[in-house]
Amino acid sequence: MRVLVTGAAGFFGRALVRAFARGGDHVIAADILPPDQFVPRSDTPSDRLEYVVLDVADPDAWSTEVTGPVDGIVQAAALTPSVQEAFGNPAGLVSVNLIGTLNALEFARKEQMGKFLFISSAGVYNQSEEEVLTEDDADGGFSLYGSAKIAAEIMLYRYAVMFGFDAGAIRPTSMYGPAEEFRDTRPFVTQAKQLADAALDGVPVRVIGLDDRCDWVFVDDVAEAAHRFFSGTMGSRSFAFSSGGAIPFSDVLAAAQDAFGVVVDENAEMLVDATPDRPTTISCDKARAELGWNPMGIADGMRRYAELGG
Repeated sequence: MRVLVTGAAGFFGRALVRAFARGGDHVIAADILPPDQFVPRSDTPSDRLEYVVLDVADPDAWSTEVTGPVDGIVQAAALTPSVQEAFGNPAGLVSVNLIGTLNALEFARKEQMGKFLFISSAGVYNQSEEEVLTEDDADGGFSLYGSAKIAAEIMLYRYAVMFGFDAGAIRPTSMYGPAEEFRDTRPFVTQAKQLADAALDGVPVRVIGLDDRCDWVFVDDVAEAAHRFFSGTMGSRSFAFSSGGAIPFSDVLAAAQDAFGVVVDENAEMLVDATPDRPTTISCDKARAELGWNPMGIADGMRRYAELGG
């Protein structure tokens, strides 16, 4: 199958490209970066990969003259701004996360594609309370980003009914792992990346927020599960891909110390701040039962991260 993966040069995008190519699909990797700036993961099969430049927010950019024939789409392109940036340019956020998905759906409709997987986000949940949430509790959370993601899911499933293609969405929690970096579309890196980089650079760190919690999942677990979901019958279902529990940052730090040799020094210049606390448990019971989702724990994930390179 020829699968178009948008947002392919991003952190999760590169993991998806790797997973789909290793899974046997021919991947058309699409992003706004020029070709010489697209760097796939080193173990991505090059014979199943091609790269095209595509701005998802531009409706005129979507054409088989650019992509070649396409059997299905994985819509991973996203703009993930800081809170301040979202306030400064809300239309830009919506143009990529919602209108970009509309453009992708129109392309799928016109080309009569069979499959469409939307990469949503745990941002569709309000994660400020200490409670357990399921897929049915998604309401857009407390950000414009989350609102755009849930709106795109709703639009996706209406298109699937109207035009007869197989659709699905996944909602990953906080991912960590190889190939994470700063981009204009994602102007931050996770605390896991900060710890890994500090260890690899031989820089000690001081850490605050050790009791603060977040749901961490290893990026390749999510990408490989996304490929399995796409390859079967998605059936207009949405799934949370989470660890099933909010993990204290002290556990993340301990895993990074074991895997990378992170050195902690309360007088160090480099600060890793784990705040804010996100205490919500986002249940992954539905994904476990219906998709066989079985994510590795933080200790195993960090060791895998170190093996693959920070």
